[in-house]
Amino acid sequence: MHAPLPSVFDDSLSDNAAAFQSWRSMKTWVMTWLWALNAVYWIGFYYLPRAEAIWAVVSYLAVVPIVSVMIREQRGLTRLTGLIHLPWVPYLAYLGLRLFTDMLGPSVAFADDQVYLIWLHVVFWSTLVCVALDVVDVVRWFAGERYVLGTPAAAAAGASKLAPVFKT
Repeated sequence: MHAPLPSVFDDSLSDNAAAFQSWRSMKTWVMTWLWALNAVYWIGFYYLPRAEAIWAVVSYLAVVPIVSVMIREQRGLTRLTGLIHLPWVPYLAYLGLRLFTDMLGPSVAFADDQVYLIWLHVVFWSTLVCVALDVVDVVRWFAGERYVLGTPAAAAAGASKLAPVFKT
């Protein structure tokens, strides 16, 4: 019988180094998606002080301490890391109401500012996709997929590339 593949980084690797290696091991399409999603939210700073942009920036910044703690505690990225986007759920509800109803005042109209409305739709739909992917990841974590991305177990499962590990 074979020994199980390591699902966490070696304890001799520092927490920061383990987190960095885990980040580096993400599949290219996931890394690209995350950078694009961040860029979409960064545009919100341009549209301040509009209400939808304020809430986009607030929900975006609310993720920072959550992701920092989760990655450090897990010593890398796991499927449970999907919980970091919980602050986006109320923002999605708010933005959906602003885009598709008049419940919170007149909905944002195309005639008001076309580029702004397009940005809001990009934020809404990309965040909705992200949260849906996060739900799937969290369910898979509870179903037993608890490896840290970048470890041999994660690579064997096809969840990430195998991270080159450097001792620090």
